[in-house]
Amino acid sequence: MLRLILPALLGATLLACGGGSDPTLAPITPATARVNETLTVDLVVEGGGSDGLSFDFEGPELPGLRATVSGSGGGGTFRWTPLASHVGTHEFTIRLLRGGSVIDQQPLLVTVQPAADAAPVFIRPGAGGTYDLARTPTVEFAIEVRDDDSPDVTIAADGELPEGAEVFQDGPKSGVFEWTPTPDQVAAAERWTIPLTADDGDHPPTELDYIVVLRTEAKPGCPGDPPVVSITAPGDGERVASATGYQVTADVSDDMGLRDAPLLFYSTSAPDDPDMPDVTDFEQLVMGPSGGAWSARIPSLRLDDGAEQEVFVLVSATDNDDPSGASCDHRTDSTLRRFVAVGGEGGGELLATCEPCSESTQCASGLCATAADGARCVPGCSGDGACEAGSCGATVTTEGGVLAGCGPVDDVCGGGGGCTDDAREEDDTAATATPYEGAITDGQICADDPDHHALSVAAGTRVTVVLDGFSHAEGDLDLQLLDGDATIVGSSASTMDVERVEHCFPEADTATARVLGYDGAENGYGLSMTTEPDPAMCCVDDAAEENDDRASATALSFDGDAAPFDGTICPRDDDFFRFEVDGPAQIQVTLLIEEFMDADLDLQLLGPTGAVAGSSAGTGEEESIDVRVTDPGTYSVRVYGFLGDSSPYLGEVVRTADAGCSSSLDCPTDQVCDAGSCVDRTCSGSTCPADHICPDAGPSPTPSECGASCAFNRDCRSTEACKWFWEGRYCGRTGGGANGEACTTFADCGGQRACLPWPSGLCARAGCSSNSDCETDTFCVDAGDGFNVCAPSCWDGDDVCRTGDGHVCDILEDQAAELQLVCVPAS
Repeated sequence: MLRLILPALLGATLLACGGGSDPTLAPITPATARVNETLTVDLVVEGGGSDGLSFDFEGPELPGLRATVSGSGGGGTFRWTPLASHVGTHEFTIRLLRGGSVIDQQPLLVTVQPAADAAPVFIRPGAGGTYDLARTPTVEFAIEVRDDDSPDVTIAADGELPEGAEVFQDGPKSGVFEWTPTPDQVAAAERWTIPLTADDGDHPPTELDYIVVLRTEAKPGCPGDPPVVSITAPGDGERVASATGYQVTADVSDDMGLRDAPLLFYSTSAPDDPDMPDVTDFEQLVMGPSGGAWSARIPSLRLDDGAEQEVFVLVSATDNDDPSGASCDHRTDSTLRRFVAVGGEGGGELLATCEPCSESTQCASGLCATAADGARCVPGCSGDGACEAGSCGATVTTEGGVLAGCGPVDDVCGGGGGCTDDAREEDDTAATATPYEGAITDGQICADDPDHHALSVAAGTRVTVVLDGFSHAEGDLDLQLLDGDATIVGSSASTMDVERVEHCFPEADTATARVLGYDGAENGYGLSMTTEPDPAMCCVDDAAEENDDRASATALSFDGDAAPFDGTICPRDDDFFRFEVDGPAQIQVTLLIEEFMDADLDLQLLGPTGAVAGSSAGTGEEESIDVRVTDPGTYSVRVYGFLGDSSPYLGEVVRTADAGCSSSLDCPTDQVCDAGSCVDRTCSGSTCPADHICPDAGPSPTPSECGASCAFNRDCRSTEACKWFWEGRYCGRTGGGANGEACTTFADCGGQRACLPWPSGLCARAGCSSNSDCETDTFCVDAGDGFNVCAPSCWDGDDVCRTGDGHVCDILEDQAAELQLVCVPAS
């Protein structure tokens, strides 16, 4: 036998039936109950005194059995809502106790009959959930419905879903919701309502508004102060006894007001990190205003009398500092608080009309009615005219029963019934929106009846919508801005007397303002929609700005060999990213362009000096660079739009260091390859590797540098040229010196010129065999000692030669046996 002890102190004085005898429990008439309907049995105490009396009961081993017994005055009450698995006859023993000792008991026989009428109720999901998009980009949750007299229930969306979201039915009474929010949707709003419905074809569909909260990393540098949040009750470690739920209260304030009502997160499992709890593992409730504070009731945990359970709670609030969306709103999570929930009555008397509930046994009326935004206690009734608010009719309970009750919940608990719509109805959807023709001063929102106002806009138009003319205290109105696909692109849901949304439309579109009452609120309002052209055509820079040149480039962070990057290119606004290279390495840069059908982004890799080391300028979805670099230093990635194009993008740099070399091309400029290793190239005499020489550097005794054998410039590194030395053709560093200019070493001379060891040096090609080996206005002549040089021509006059350095214009025979006037050292 399952023993459930639910003590209830009898407060009234019992009539005495004899001198000092113990009171007795009157016999209990057998009862009949139906599935999903609450059975109530009166318990009568006879004789004796009432001091110290309480009740408990013993019941059968039934799955999910949840019954209560309570007492007051001259007796008590037994309540039980049977489930479908409880059909049959069951015996309970009701016991009367004094001071914990049984003084009398009576049997109670209950026959449970199948439900006369059952409607679908949602088992899953709950009230809402929070999703960390940094962990997984997709919002997904299971849907499960119970209906005791229907084999199949249709599960569907009850209205507009966010663009890209879908509800799939995967079983007779189950389904799945899937949605991958776009960056625009994430920026538009943190909180999204997913309207669901379950329809068995026999009753009005059961509705559920599931609240999805999108958590992302906070955008840095946003102005304004975050909300201030503190939990005021229960106290940390406090023991709270209740059979109907546990109230949590918090103080929340913000200088600019809140975007939405605060959220209460609760869990019966201790978080892994109490300092930074993962709220995606918590249950979630939307809090409501309560005497200047905010509160929410955690549903009954179904604890046995006296049983204890730790509960961990925190409150989260988001402000309304970003008028155009949610990107720059601030979110504050309170510190984690722990309290101990205790099963039993305690301070948890039965709930009054319109209080949130999870079971009918919690309500004084015995009827917890389902509603889209959360179940509420409503009065039972027996016919027309029996309800103070709403009307008497079939009411679906949280157990799935269909009973006579006052409803619908919105009419009973506020907002419904007496509201008169404005003259622009029906404008309840984006498809039936009223064309906006000027400021509105006579708008009216009735419960669950939003208004829509549509305005056609040209490409590159910034739209500002202001909702005012109402008092928040008389009904909380919120504002959303939709595009032509009915996707929310901006929202404002504060607790102020004005809401404001701003959004820029990059393409010609329809801007639709949606006005709605929070939680069924009703109120009058005014609305204005203004437009202005946007010079940047609505492009919004990324958070890495300003990174528009090499000096302000964003530093990349590598995980192993790879470093990701992302951003948005706006018209004529390049993005730069920098990283370090320690030595020879293979660099691969990949760029994925989000809007490649409409925008052309290009890519460059810049070396330590700013020279282009690689580039990609295609017209498709991807740009890529794959180059080998040898010089150490800071490299930069440049992302830019062709002819002012703009688009978001994703990218990655892969940096793979080289372990060795196969030629000097694999080494930095100041090294050459020797037996598979890069070594210093400074040389003197015959100290260079095979296929290299140590060429004459110039007129001074400066040490030279090893140069690899070559035939063309492409055989050398980007900072070198295939130079003409006395010794032959070898790679050497190149400078800027023209033919005939002074030099110290060959590195001072541009192109393929060496530095001839003439007075003060002279930039020219050496080792020629014909004039065809020489550049324009130079001739291949024997300069003495059998060495040929491409000497500069002085046909235009002696002043061409550097006479001050000891050079003269002389007549020499070139290799074609023709006389030429050329500059040579004075003899």
